[in-house]
Amino acid sequence: MKFSIRQVVLWPKKLGLKPRTVEFRPGVVNVITGASQTGKSALIPIVDYCLGSGRCAIPVSTIRDATAWFGVVIDTAKGQLLFARREPGSQQSTDEMYIAEAKADSLTIPSNISTGNVNRTFVKHYLDELAGLTSLDFSTDGAGTFRARPSFRDLAAFTFQPQNVIANPDVLFFKADTVEHREKLKNVFPYVLGVTTPEVIAKRLELEELRREQRRLQREIANLREGANKWLTDLRINISRAREFGLVPPNTPDDVSQQQGIALLREAVSNPPEKATEGTEPRTPAVQKIGEEIIKLRDQEQEQALALSQLRQRWLEMSKLREAAMAYSKALHTEEERLAISRWLLQEATHSKSDCPVCGNELQSPKDQLASLVAGLDEVERNSTTFRTLPPTFDRDYARVRSNIAETTERLKDAQRRISALQEASEVERKRRYTELNTSRFVGRLEADLAQYDRYVTDLSLHARLEEISGDIQRLTQEVDEAALRAKLDRAVLRITTLMSELLPVLGVENPTDPAALSISELTLKIKRAEREDFLWEVGSGSNWLGYHLAVMIALHSFFLRIHANPVPAFLMIDQPSQVYFPRKLAGRQTKENLDPKLGDDDVVRVRLLFDTMARTVSKLSGTMQIIVLDHASEAVWGGIKSIHKVEEWRGGKKLIPENWLT
Repeated sequence: MKFSIRQVVLWPKKLGLKPRTVEFRPGVVNVITGASQTGKSALIPIVDYCLGSGRCAIPVSTIRDATAWFGVVIDTAKGQLLFARREPGSQQSTDEMYIAEAKADSLTIPSNISTGNVNRTFVKHYLDELAGLTSLDFSTDGAGTFRARPSFRDLAAFTFQPQNVIANPDVLFFKADTVEHREKLKNVFPYVLGVTTPEVIAKRLELEELRREQRRLQREIANLREGANKWLTDLRINISRAREFGLVPPNTPDDVSQQQGIALLREAVSNPPEKATEGTEPRTPAVQKIGEEIIKLRDQEQEQALALSQLRQRWLEMSKLREAAMAYSKALHTEEERLAISRWLLQEATHSKSDCPVCGNELQSPKDQLASLVAGLDEVERNSTTFRTLPPTFDRDYARVRSNIAETTERLKDAQRRISALQEASEVERKRRYTELNTSRFVGRLEADLAQYDRYVTDLSLHARLEEISGDIQRLTQEVDEAALRAKLDRAVLRITTLMSELLPVLGVENPTDPAALSISELTLKIKRAEREDFLWEVGSGSNWLGYHLAVMIALHSFFLRIHANPVPAFLMIDQPSQVYFPRKLAGRQTKENLDPKLGDDDVVRVRLLFDTMARTVSKLSGTMQIIVLDHASEAVWGGIKSIHKVEEWRGGKKLIPENWLT
């Protein structure tokens, strides 16, 4: 796909300053050379961020503190496009983006961007359409994002080789160090290699749908067959039950033939239960009347029970009062008997000479005490006369309460007897209706079983549809020949291996004659030796890893450009390919004095070969591919090579971020 970078644009946060632009040329090897900590490595995450990455990987501090918006100008078949995105600040990323278009090479860069005009989702869909990617998922089996449709973001694996990837023995492709990207890239690979075309994907999806429907129909037919066989097994049982319910003649034998039994049951289904049980129709009004009568009697029962409870409570209280009155009268009688002797003693003491009738002694003050006792006796006799018996009305009320209790009890029992009788009648009716309900249920189930049996035996639509689907599956299986597709994929991998074999001898790889084959299942390389196959991580030396990385990426782009309407953008950004020749940098012993490490004489020759290989590749591809290299190596190393364009040199204080943006 025609897709090359023309400019990287940065807009400052400080007002009044012009945007910073970095110009690139299409169809050549663009080189930005410079010392460390000048911002070279930030260009890859800047371009990736502007093309809709999920998070911002642009280095923090200097670059992000000074920049308000990041942008990239792209050359496409539709003209030039500007994709800009706001600096996310304290967030991991922002979805606010800005797009500008121009039909020719006359895109005007705005002096500042105050607000976006689109969001990241729009940009992703826009880039998907620009690349001509299919809108179909790879599968409908619900395997999550791994089998989702290819997106432009998936193609970043073929366009970026940052510093941590270019010589990495474990990771061959950009962002292939995460499970999500690895699994998705495995599914995308056959698509970008031209093996799995949109037509093939569409037919695969149709094939999946047909196979799902085929399995559904097969299960449905199997269930119908199982149900029909079970129903035929229970045929005589159903005939016996139909005879019990009066649905078939009572003299019907159990050992009828299968066809006769089916005919009898069909007749039973066609004869409604109302006709088969004529004269025993449910008497709904009578049942309803019984229910209403029971409800009324229940109300009466409750009223009589309440009245009986109140009468019994009153009778209990009156009984307690009567017992208390009798006890009080008895107590008064006892007290009267005990005090009666005081009256006799006082009489004897008054008429007798010796005062005391018992001992004969003269009594003085005790006469007053006896008089007091006699007065008390008089009071007791008066009270005894008053409370000795209850009023006559009490006995009359007491007798009436007892009579009311007896009458209420009888009325309660009568209501309960009537309720019991009505419930018994209702139970008889309920049993009769239960029998009729069972008959109706049996007929309904029998009708459903017959319908299922007929659907299996006589309805051929399911079998016809299954046969039609089987034919479609056979046709699509031939059209989507998986064996042929695997063979085509193997041929594509073999072609890439051949293209790599032309590059390995000049890229400083040990044993360059050993074929290096791309393993899509492992997303790495297999180096075939005489005695075994070794994966890339089993091969030592950073220069070997670098050579294999460059070889596979160049071979892939050469292969992509030979495929009509291939969706992969025709540019490749490489960061620090010469890093393997700076051991002190890799060991982490870099200091301010050696921010711009120097190459030895032998290393200069090997690095120049890297640049020469890339230059010859873009020249061989007639300018359809663009390579951007960000490296320490100065122009003294790669200068004079045709098809190499020096973009800028960031030394002597010149960096990606101008000094006046920071001061």
